[in-house]
Amino acid sequence: MRRAGAVLADAPAGVSAQPARAPVVVLGGGVSGLVAADMLADAGERVILLEPYDRLGGNQRSANIGPYTFDIGSFVFFSGSPFFRRFPGAEAVCQPARIVVDRITPQRRISRYPFSVPEDLLRRGPVEVARTALSLAWGRIADRAPTSAGSFARYYLGRRLFVESGLEAYIERLCGIPADQVEHQFAEKRMNWIARALSLETAAGLVRPKRDAAPAPTVLVRPRQGFTHLYDQVAAQLRAKGVSIRLGASLTKIERVAGGFEVSIKGGVVKAARVISSLPLTLTAQACGLTPPPIIQSLPLLSLYVAYEGDLGFPSEVLYNFSPTGSWKRLTVHSRVYGKVDGREYLSVEAPLARGPSAPADEFAAFLAFMREHGLMTGKATLVGHDRTDFAYPTYAHGSMAASEALIDAVEATGVEMLGRQGRFDYIPTSSRATELVAERLGRTGKEGAAVR
Repeated sequence: MRRAGAVLADAPAGVSAQPARAPVVVLGGGVSGLVAADMLADAGERVILLEPYDRLGGNQRSANIGPYTFDIGSFVFFSGSPFFRRFPGAEAVCQPARIVVDRITPQRRISRYPFSVPEDLLRRGPVEVARTALSLAWGRIADRAPTSAGSFARYYLGRRLFVESGLEAYIERLCGIPADQVEHQFAEKRMNWIARALSLETAAGLVRPKRDAAPAPTVLVRPRQGFTHLYDQVAAQLRAKGVSIRLGASLTKIERVAGGFEVSIKGGVVKAARVISSLPLTLTAQACGLTPPPIIQSLPLLSLYVAYEGDLGFPSEVLYNFSPTGSWKRLTVHSRVYGKVDGREYLSVEAPLARGPSAPADEFAAFLAFMREHGLMTGKATLVGHDRTDFAYPTYAHGSMAASEALIDAVEATGVEMLGRQGRFDYIPTSSRATELVAERLGRTGKEGAAVR
């Protein structure tokens, strides 16, 4: 069966073959761009996917260094997720795993993430429970109309639990600014489940799971070979549907021309009937000739790749830093999932660069000093590599969301459509949610008003 708009190479004599309709260009090969390309191909569109990196996956990628495979971004998925329902080949190469997630608390303990009732509350005695309850009651009065991530958290937790759980310190580390300078809309998206998990109502058992709740999906992790193997399955599916994938296609300019667009990339120009971008909002805006306001900012992320000999000192696969000290945010022990290499553990350590550029060796030294002060990782640690990821964490300072919405409107006024976490400067926590949002948006903006199925 011919795809709609294809050239009629076998047209009868005397009948002119119709030229192929110009393609839809999708900018960005992260989750949102890949889902958009697949949906558009299913709708009969001719699709060209342009990805600036030399591989698919966006900011979710692996680094293969010698015998080790490290990751940037979470490597955890769930079976049957919307992304895997669309790309079943990707799910097929993943493997089940048991992932324990802990955190380092301000009290220098290893505790369950994001909260442990026995360790963080009950163990501290009835006086602390009473103080925390009073703090929560005051928060429900003083912060009932949240204006920031800080006031949002204090409403759910009370100031005492917000600070002593380490959540206040974690927000500042993640966003690069104090919690009271972070938009409350971010808190509603990023912290709502954390706030409810930490709240005293949940701790007291007043919020109970439904008896008829569906069984939890199986936890999956990316294949041992790394994210490239997972996204190779996605690429194979897209190519089988006729999607053209061009890697290393750095965007320089988007121009509106008669009949559509000209998209200038490194190495040439691509003509398009429609342009959909999941690239960072500021980059797309600049390509359209617009000047992004300076308040729209994202923190870069430094990933440290570490080999280790000895006892790590903690039992979990993933460990978050909820302490008020240290610049690192999260570490992932890959060897506890995929096995040691030559008897060594290996792990990725993430450090948002809130204070500006920092030498990897300096960040590694600071990380080791932190861990050893806490009685952890006292054996031999070696920095075997590092990566920097730009546009890792939007800061969401006050005014940034309104500014980003205005900039999205300005970009879309040129005819370019924006999708995804990066494209819409939106906090989207999982690939599942990203898939759902792309389906919703394309369903509303399908060609000539028709829903894209």
